[in-house]
Amino acid sequence: MAEACARLAYAGFDQTAVIRLVEEGVLKLAFDTGRNLGRIIALMEKYRDLPMDFADACLVTMSEEHKDSLVVTLDQKDFSVYRRYGRQAIPVLTP
Repeated sequence: MAEACARLAYAGFDQTAVIRLVEEGVLKLAFDTGRNLGRIIALMEKYRDLPMDFADACLVTMSEEHKDSLVVTLDQKDFSVYRRYGRQAIPVLTP
């Protein structure tokens, strides 16, 4: 959600549009950041040379929790490097 808001703001759009989708029940947030902080930190440390930001670490962690997921991202370069479970490529859809 943070990444979607940032991208909208960067493109000059109203970033609250994403927040409103959650508010209206169109999008549901099921990811528990607090429960996953250890994994998020480990990923950010592993990929510090890129560097991996918090949003990307959350996406990688979510892809581990939801094995059949597809990450939709503009960040093709970094997501071609990131691995879930240590060695598995993350399924991504990029423009």
